[in-house]
Amino acid sequence: MEIVTAEYCKKFYPVRDRNSHKGTYGSANIIAGSDKYPGALVLALQTALKSGCGYVKLTTSSDIKYSLALKFPQTVFIDEPDLSSDCIAMGMGCGVSEGLYSQLKYLLENYRKTLIIDADGLNSIAVYGKEVLNNKKCKVIMTPHVKEFSRLTGISVDEIAANPEKLARNFANEYNIILLLKGADSIITDGERILVNTAGTTALAKAGSGDMLSGYMCGTVARGVDPFGAVCCACYTLGLSAEISSEQKTDYCADANDIINNLHNAVRRLTAL
Repeated sequence: MEIVTAEYCKKFYPVRDRNSHKGTYGSANIIAGSDKYPGALVLALQTALKSGCGYVKLTTSSDIKYSLALKFPQTVFIDEPDLSSDCIAMGMGCGVSEGLYSQLKYLLENYRKTLIIDADGLNSIAVYGKEVLNNKKCKVIMTPHVKEFSRLTGISVDEIAANPEKLARNFANEYNIILLLKGADSIITDGERILVNTAGTTALAKAGSGDMLSGYMCGTVARGVDPFGAVCCACYTLGLSAEISSEQKTDYCADANDIINNLHNAVRRLTAL
């Protein structure tokens, strides 16, 4: 195992070519939100918009879409997933349903780039069947925390806590995916390599942190970072932003907005190395 470091991550923030345009930096599609959980969508959308990609597209219900259009005018609002996107992230705040599972199945079978499955996407797979992962055309990143991983595998939380690296690697290898097992020390594996991210503080131990991570990760893949590197980059950058926020406001008081608003300071630190 290796530890994800600032030195490792700074290469994911190269100097941008002045002679470039929005098409140079790719497109991200966020599929998220529901009437019950609209906040998850907003957090994922905000971090995707700060990731450096050229376009951020949002697929959600009409009611939510219209309520957000004026607040996020730089977002492209679409009714269906855009299969031309360089990365799609889905599941955040969607609610567990057979409909979401069917949409996942469609994307796995028809999308050709990188699909990030988070939150209720993971929980829907746990309920309706992991076999959907066996017939995929795209690269897949799955981002469970320990409880979600327990639902996916049928292994108890205590057993996972006792041997997280081996279990994460075995799952990634079995389903040919990149797995991010989230925790205080997050494990990133593609079934062969294992990296551990230790950046972050307990300011991240609050609802919405995973949504922010998936949004930033989606935009990072979209702008051209390879999927494994993008997972490492997003984990470290969000963790560093949390550290900066905790320095300013303490772990108790730093919230999701603070972490989002410090992403530029985290990136500035990395690009200054």
